[in-house]
Amino acid sequence: MTVINGMGDLQIDADARLPKLTANKGIALMPLLTNLVGDTWQPEAIENLAHGPGDRQDRFIQSVLSVLRNAKAAGVVVDWEQIDPAYKKDITGFIDKFADALHDDNKELWLCVEPGQELDYIDFDKLADNIDRFVAMLFDETSDIDPPGPLASRSWFEGWVHVLLEDSDTKQWIIALGSYGYDWTIGGKKGELISFSEAMSRANDAEVESAEVQGPSYSPYFYFQDEDKEHAVWFLDVVTFLNELREVRDQKAGGFALYRLGSEDPAIWDALSVPRDFKMDNPTRQSLQLIKSTDTITDVGDGEIVTVDENRSDGMRRLALDADGYLTAKYMKFAQFPTLYHQGAGGEHQVVITFDDGPDPRWTPKILDILKAANVKAAFFLVGVNAERYPALVRRIVNEGHEIGNHTYYHPNLALCWPEHIRLELNATQLLLETITGRATTLFRPPYAADTDPSQLSELTPLQIAEDLNYLVVLESIDPQDWAKPGADIILRRVKQQRRDGSIILLHDAGGDRSQTVEALPRILEWLHTRGDSVVPLSTLLGTTRDALMPPLQENGRSLTRFVSSTGFRIFHGIEEFLWAFMIVATALVVVRTLVVIWLAYRFRRGPKADFEEPISVLMAAYNEGKVIGETLRALLATDYKGEIEVIVVDDGSRDETAAEVERVAHVDPRVRLMQQENRGKAHALQRGLAAVHHGIVVFIDADTQCQRDTLPRLLEPFADTRVGAVSGHAKVGNLRSFIARCQALEYTCGFNLDRRAYNRWNCITVVPGAISAIRKNAIDEAGGLSLQTLAEDTDLTLSLHRHRQRIVYVPGAIAWTEAPESVRTLARQRFRWAYGTLQCLWKHRDMVFNWNYRALGWFSLPSIWFFQIILVAITPMVDLFLLASLPFGVWNAVMPFVITFLAMDLILATLACILEREPIVRAWRILPMRLIYRPMLSYCIWKAILRAIKGAWVSWGKLERTASVPVRA
Repeated sequence: MTVINGMGDLQIDADARLPKLTANKGIALMPLLTNLVGDTWQPEAIENLAHGPGDRQDRFIQSVLSVLRNAKAAGVVVDWEQIDPAYKKDITGFIDKFADALHDDNKELWLCVEPGQELDYIDFDKLADNIDRFVAMLFDETSDIDPPGPLASRSWFEGWVHVLLEDSDTKQWIIALGSYGYDWTIGGKKGELISFSEAMSRANDAEVESAEVQGPSYSPYFYFQDEDKEHAVWFLDVVTFLNELREVRDQKAGGFALYRLGSEDPAIWDALSVPRDFKMDNPTRQSLQLIKSTDTITDVGDGEIVTVDENRSDGMRRLALDADGYLTAKYMKFAQFPTLYHQGAGGEHQVVITFDDGPDPRWTPKILDILKAANVKAAFFLVGVNAERYPALVRRIVNEGHEIGNHTYYHPNLALCWPEHIRLELNATQLLLETITGRATTLFRPPYAADTDPSQLSELTPLQIAEDLNYLVVLESIDPQDWAKPGADIILRRVKQQRRDGSIILLHDAGGDRSQTVEALPRILEWLHTRGDSVVPLSTLLGTTRDALMPPLQENGRSLTRFVSSTGFRIFHGIEEFLWAFMIVATALVVVRTLVVIWLAYRFRRGPKADFEEPISVLMAAYNEGKVIGETLRALLATDYKGEIEVIVVDDGSRDETAAEVERVAHVDPRVRLMQQENRGKAHALQRGLAAVHHGIVVFIDADTQCQRDTLPRLLEPFADTRVGAVSGHAKVGNLRSFIARCQALEYTCGFNLDRRAYNRWNCITVVPGAISAIRKNAIDEAGGLSLQTLAEDTDLTLSLHRHRQRIVYVPGAIAWTEAPESVRTLARQRFRWAYGTLQCLWKHRDMVFNWNYRALGWFSLPSIWFFQIILVAITPMVDLFLLASLPFGVWNAVMPFVITFLAMDLILATLACILEREPIVRAWRILPMRLIYRPMLSYCIWKAILRAIKGAWVSWGKLERTASVPVRA
């Protein structure tokens, strides 16, 4: 938290991960409250606040308390510097009031004391009773603006410890020890703050032979030459830490702190248990002498254009005790850490403005207009998918003299991508930009965290791959986070605060509402001009030309290459647009159909009860059904139906005991009659059976289907209404032994039977199933009999009945149990036959589609089959591949809503079906995993059927091997 003005306004730069981390680790969180704005201390902000009215102070205190409560913090650490001692009384009273408010809220106040400045503004005597801890910042003896020197020499450190702890409660004091370094350029204005690992990398890179920690300062340092500039590096390490820690413990201070975490010598954590006399066992000594190279990423050089060196090696130092009992060391070999080498710092007043994520048809033109009016050239890092959509904008950017760079194709987090994916992203974008502009680009900026401050090795990998592909990796150091839309004022303020950090500004011209960026841009340009800065292209910063960064393509072979590339991208773009359009239309149609089916199924009403006892004929075609047909016939004959029944079984050339089983049943019950023929297919068998029936109602039952006692009475009841020409029964899967069979049971419930329940109201049932149905014989004759033209003879007959205006109804109570395939292979064989037969029927009756003569059948049922069972299922593999391919490219967040909608509609229908069928609702969840099996399998069957239809090949009726696994039901 930073106090930015005398009104007590706060600027909060919080890491949202920190409260969770401290809570999980049981660490008390104490945020820092400072008056450092940018790189400048603002003593007037604190002086005016302390000298101001009480209500202003109260508002400030409540604001701080609110932040602390939200962060679940234990208190606050106050670090206010460069305060005028003239305000000593006001400052003391204000801090006292602040501490009281914190204590009332069970929070602590710790006050930082900077020995390097005048301490007269602090009244230690008056504050001692109310301040929980004083924190002595015993480092920065030589600051970054001073000439090179020790950061905490022995005499300076020990002198201040004695001064601060003398005549005070030593337990109230926390001594903060430094753990960082400075790299001064001799003759420069300011040193660069560096970590211990960066000090090691710079020494290793400069081939420094050694460095020592010895008296009188006991501070390590080394000098090196970088091109024509001499550098001095002073740093703090585990040796300075142990010498200082011994003094802190000897003076019985209340504790010690480490500044800054993340920049320390890693060996510090192994040194906490080292005794006062520095006598160590061999393992401890070896761990301190070995400078272990870690995954810590170090930075060498100035500027935001970087190259990567992922090499690592351990270093070595020798520890010893001198005559005064202090620990000393000599660095024999410097460790090498993963390193980013920086270049392109440019002049002091040179700055580059860059834009990421574009182009965007709304915001990019406005930004280009502003830049053109200001006569400023910028760099645009383009996302391939956006460049593909708006090529004219890409050409405008280039034609107006700006530079373009590669920002990947789909803007994924490259740290999570495998190497080939990264190369594909970069190469695809490069090829696209070449096709659009006739120029290549050597500039690259990675998306997400890796573009600002890579902190993990995984974030270096994309940079290394880009470097291997001959890209210049362009990072940035001035990031006002305009993407978060904080407001134009804050965007400008952050640019001002961060200008000291570097020369490259990051803004965005796409990816959302960029009105604040557009509003802030002229003000940024004006401020930079007022400051004396010149906005230059990246090429100027690098001391090269625009053509060197964006080389024009060679004329040789250029035309053919560009033609092939542009044609390829147009085809790709067309496919992508088609798939997006298809997903949108398909999703809308799925939602509409789901709502219609729900409404119709909910309004389903069974017809009035009636007595129907007319004679009927039961027709059954059988081929190699010896395992099941005996039980099928016995269950059928045990019916409660009171009318006369004849059962005709046509054996279609079976090679097993089918005929013998039928004869055994016929010997006991004369109502059963067996007819035999050579194997000619199911349709031929049914045709022959129809010619032999004696009664006006024909019941069709598959040879593997078992009826309940009440199946026939319920199935035949609607025929009391002479307008009814056909009745569909309720087929259910009876062999629930395998996952495949249980999935089919759910499909029967939420697909076939729910559709029939819904279509019943509009008389648009498309299939009267051969497994269990009944049809008037005269209606069959009027429709032209049973056709041999398709494999789906039941669908073909049903559509023919509709042509002759027959009323077809569904009776959910007429339940029959059938045997379903129990493996993916056998299921695929069955579904291929169904798909091929359905395709034949749809083509044969294509004149019924969108035909007003057939009402709901022509405008709802048949189009639903065409789209949802043929087209959608056929294109599903491409959509699935599109989805899978999009996952690593970051497009999944746009695709997932469609997938979720599809699955949600499936789940809703499955749940409704289970409710209507009075089955456990928990079974509805099975619809989700079954899609993983059904989608590819059904797609395979549909495409196979389409190809067979195109070839004109005939398909047999695909007899399945029976298992006799359907239990007998009463």
